[in-house]
Amino acid sequence: MQKVIATDDKNEFKLFSANVFQEVLLQQIRMADPDLIFLLETNAPWARAVSIVKKDYPYQLLAPQENTYGLLFYSRLELTDEKINFLVKDGIPSIEAIINLPSGNKIQVWGLHPEPPVPSESLHSTAKDKELMKVALKAKDCQLPCIVFGDLNDVAWSHTTELFRKTVELLDPCRGRGFYNTFSAHHWYLRFPLDYIFCSKEFGLISMDRLPKNGSDHFATITHLALANELIKNHPPKANRDELEEAEGLAGQPIKN
Repeated sequence: MQKVIATDDKNEFKLFSANVFQEVLLQQIRMADPDLIFLLETNAPWARAVSIVKKDYPYQLLAPQENTYGLLFYSRLELTDEKINFLVKDGIPSIEAIINLPSGNKIQVWGLHPEPPVPSESLHSTAKDKELMKVALKAKDCQLPCIVFGDLNDVAWSHTTELFRKTVELLDPCRGRGFYNTFSAHHWYLRFPLDYIFCSKEFGLISMDRLPKNGSDHFATITHLALANELIKNHPPKANRDELEEAEGLAGQPIKN
């Protein structure tokens, strides 16, 4: 994925993603000044605690839960066709929306926090895999520039993440730019990338940062992107036939001929 320096700022936006509320989190939001905020592991008290952001972010998708899978999505930019989905299990929400950029261009986004595997599940056939592949197939067929982001509860080198990346045919801006290990913030000696943003080939990266500790076991991230159609020479990965059939099988969708 290419890095861009000069672009039309009406096609730019910043996405802030974090897992837990602390006072430090609100300070980070104010300093980062994002256009989009995605907060995970949020329940009703946390929704009330961060409700101060509503005045600056009038477009919202709110699904607080008491099971650590609640999410809150706030946007300065107009949302259309927005919805909260429960793709695999009740109580495990995700978001889907079209974002209208100031330029008039539209982008499709999905925000996820799938359930990690439990000990009784197969390593390669879990609720997480099913949710990821369902979104991968939707994004693959999307006619708009699109982005998938969130805590995927999987490391970048796993079979599932690699299959997702190839099936969805999106770019990972972290690739070639070093490590963005977001978990665990509590252990300096053992950290993994669990939080991601995947972009279609029309996007260029302006900046991407992992923010300082904010009290969560995850580090928050801020990603500044630009829709820049001249960058469509970007080459996303592609799944081969066997990989696509595996993804469709995991998603529980009919195999396409």
